[in-house]
Amino acid sequence: MTLDSKSPKTVGTGAARGHVFAALELSNLREPGLAPVKAKALAGTGALMLCIPEHLALQLQLDEESVREVPIADGRTRNVPYVGPIKVSFGKRFR
Repeated sequence: MTLDSKSPKTVGTGAARGHVFAALELSNLREPGLAPVKAKALAGTGALMLCIPEHLALQLQLDEESVREVPIADGRTRNVPYVGPIKVSFGKRFR
């Protein structure tokens, strides 16, 4: 799942390829007084992990848990920080 905080919208599908987007609310579980962030997410059918842009991790003040090597779409690998803990709310779930 890929996130874009700049233009949150309601759940819907993209035109050509049937992409599915969802409006999410993200928050830091260790900092309950910190304001949650609204973001638009692209749901990937094979996604097992949540990928967020660095600016969202910084805004939510998430802690770096580890650095892991991950494959990216073009076949290369990159070392990226794993951050958390993060709470993901969707609609009336997890509120």
